[in-house]
Amino acid sequence: MINIKVLVVTILQLFIYATLSAATYYVSPNGNNNNSGTSEDQPFQVVQYAIDQMSSGDTLIVLDGFYTGTLKLKSGISIQAKKPRKVVFSGAEPLEVRFKTHKGNIYKVKVDKEIKQLFFNDKPMTWAQWPNMQWSENNIFEKKWAKSKIGTGPGVLTSDAFSEIKDLDVVGGYCFIRYGKGNSCYSRKIESFDGKILHWNDDNFYSSRYTGEDGRKAAPGVKLKLSHQNHPSKSEFFLAGDLDLLDVPGEWFVEDNILYFYPPEGIDPNRADILIKTNDYSIDQSTAVSDVTIDGIDFMATSVKLDSEDNKNINFHNSYFTYIGAEFLYIDRPQGADIDKPIYVKGTQILVDKCLFAGAQNTALKIDGGNITVQNCVFIENNRHANFESRSLLLYANDKYKINRNTFFNNASDAIRIVPYLDEMRSLNPEVSYNHIFNGGKYNSDVSGIYMPTKSQKYAEVHHNWIHNLNGNCIRLDLAGKELSVHHNVTWSSYRGMTIEGYEKFNIYNNTALYNETPSDIIRNVLNHSGVEEASLDLSFPPIDDWNVLNNLVEQYHDRVGPREKITHNESKKKGILHPERDESWLIPIIDRGSIQGNLIGERHDVFTNADLSDLNLIPNDNAVKGGVKQSEELRKQGVCCLDSFRGAYDVNGDYWYPGSNWMPYGLPVIKTMAEAERFAKKYHFISIVPENNVEGLQRAYLNLK
Repeated sequence: MINIKVLVVTILQLFIYATLSAATYYVSPNGNNNNSGTSEDQPFQVVQYAIDQMSSGDTLIVLDGFYTGTLKLKSGISIQAKKPRKVVFSGAEPLEVRFKTHKGNIYKVKVDKEIKQLFFNDKPMTWAQWPNMQWSENNIFEKKWAKSKIGTGPGVLTSDAFSEIKDLDVVGGYCFIRYGKGNSCYSRKIESFDGKILHWNDDNFYSSRYTGEDGRKAAPGVKLKLSHQNHPSKSEFFLAGDLDLLDVPGEWFVEDNILYFYPPEGIDPNRADILIKTNDYSIDQSTAVSDVTIDGIDFMATSVKLDSEDNKNINFHNSYFTYIGAEFLYIDRPQGADIDKPIYVKGTQILVDKCLFAGAQNTALKIDGGNITVQNCVFIENNRHANFESRSLLLYANDKYKINRNTFFNNASDAIRIVPYLDEMRSLNPEVSYNHIFNGGKYNSDVSGIYMPTKSQKYAEVHHNWIHNLNGNCIRLDLAGKELSVHHNVTWSSYRGMTIEGYEKFNIYNNTALYNETPSDIIRNVLNHSGVEEASLDLSFPPIDDWNVLNNLVEQYHDRVGPREKITHNESKKKGILHPERDESWLIPIIDRGSIQGNLIGERHDVFTNADLSDLNLIPNDNAVKGGVKQSEELRKQGVCCLDSFRGAYDVNGDYWYPGSNWMPYGLPVIKTMAEAERFAKKYHFISIVPENNVEGLQRAYLNLK
């Protein structure tokens, strides 16, 4: 028989022993690897050397410094900044050779490393391009893009703006083009330019494998009306990657191992602090580690890769990740996946808490695994060229996850994309909640705030999010979906509030949506997409009446036919077999029928405390929202567990909940009201927030021994 008293004493002794045996080490730019490393007065100098001395349970305190190189971690350790924002791990390094004058205000210097980004006095500079644009001007359409005109077609660009650069030799540079549908910005080599017509390399461009709908929409033989928004004459583009394009302050270019730079404000670059990004990863590890904490360390112009599926209990807290990845070219989709260098963590029990992700060239954060939590983080200014294949947060899940109380804004594509491993997903009811998402999809025509692109979502709970001012769908479950609960979300001033497409087991309730350009919709798939068994093959396309669509307060709400089933719908219409209601229109307004009950549809601005966008408050002040469907045991068994009998996300004069992080970087305000959210979104619609580096005055140090 176990003696409980003895067991408790033994556990306590083990705890005391573990506590006493754990050591704390220190590292500093002013340290020495011959020191003991166990005090601030005797720190080590190189971070990797310090890690090599550590055992499980030990902590490394990193003193102020700018550390370059690449680390390998060890299980059971904690790495902490003594002063957060004063410890920076970086893929950039000081440029230590002197510039000479090239011509005019352009300087040059020989370099022996590949440069992927240049920082001048802590500010990011621009790879030589036209139209001329500084980093902070990315959200100004006229600064970023030139417009093509009629005469543009496969492999060809024409533009009235070419008159500005008609005498330049840009052959060998690159055309960055948003073509056809405009989902992505692809970079293709310039083959010829005579001042009026530019030819670009379109090898493989018209294949869905390489460019998806962008290529196909503009392929030879595709019939498009000239006025159609997807016609190639509506393309937008910019040119980059050629020495002739280096003509304004803040631009740089490398050719034949010579760095050319046009410094801003007429400053002699030899009297400035210049950093060049030469290293992709500060942490690059394929062997498994567990029980690792990174706390208060900032990562600038670099990334992290922990790609073993056996990683466990990896924690990032209070870290700023800025200028993530810096690959200039995004030739096509396969190449884009290969070059993307997000912060990437794979494994189980992954926690990312109170971190900043800002200025990623493509994807910012990618997590692959289970038992994942991303909470209280801020994602801004990511995927700046608007590639459909990149997003702020990309999650591949095989078990439970929680994405909670994060803020996403000024990101060019999806804020959150979630792809479950259907054969491995073990848990039910993962959660995406209390996130604040806005100003998304600036240059992307197919974007979502929360995007779930595939099949079963294992009854994920998407709830209590604000999503607004988005150039796309606020919440979207794509083709052949099933098993999803969407409730208590507020969407406004976007292209569409919600679109839920699939087969069955959907709970959509207590959502509020207004001022959206296109109606929210529910879409039942009837065809057998991707070999699923749930296909009804009911080619009459009857109205949906068996989904739990309850107590929503939505201006426009439709039951419609899915875009991939339009051809089948039209064939059924010709055969005269459509359901009578569908025969009148492929769009059917939502009304109470079957399991669709208690919704308040229509423009009812009068029910809100204030529906004016200038002082928005969507808490109702009118009892018209009362009297919806009540929670029941039968609904609970179907996954409806938080149903409120009022319509919409708020009760009359009810508690005012707000989502998002409880902090913001760079002195930006924490947003607590809808009115503040709307004003903030309007203000930063055209303003790009330049991530701060916090490098000035920090001594250089090293992550690893050279």
